[in-house]
Amino acid sequence: MTIFNWINEILVSKKHWNEFTEDEQKKFSPFIINRWLSMDKEFLEIVNFFQKYSIGTLEPREVYKWYCDMLPKGKRFNKYIKGKKDKKYNTELIDIMVMHFECSKLQTQEHLGLINKEELKEILEKYGKDEKTIKRLLK
Repeated sequence: MTIFNWINEILVSKKHWNEFTEDEQKKFSPFIINRWLSMDKEFLEIVNFFQKYSIGTLEPREVYKWYCDMLPKGKRFNKYIKGKKDKKYNTELIDIMVMHFECSKLQTQEHLGLINKEELKEILEKYGKDEKTIKRLLK
C-alpha cells in the first residue's frame, strides 16, 4: 500500500485494522502519515498534538485507529509542501563574504540569500575583483 492508499483508508474507507494483511500493516508509517495529514490546515493542530504520542509510544494500529476516529470522513486533496533547496554559492565568493561580514560560512550563506546582486557587485569591487571575475562568482 502507498501513502495515498493509507490516507484514503484513514479519511474515506476507515476499515478496521485487522482487515489489512500483515504486509499492508507493516507498510503503515506513523511518521509519514503525520507528515501528509499535517499538509491539511484543518488537521494541523490535531496532528501536531498527537504526533508526540504517535511515534515510538503507540503501536501503528493504535495510531491508525485514533486518526480514523478523530478525523472526519471524506476525500480531501492535500498539496504536498516541499522544502526549499539551498542555493549553492561559489566557494571563492563565500570566502570573500566571510572576510567582509566577519562571520561563519553558514551565516554568510544565509546573508547571501538576502543581498541583491548589485550590493554583491559593490562588495566584490571593493575587494578588487574585475567584471569578468564578478560575473563568474555570481553565477
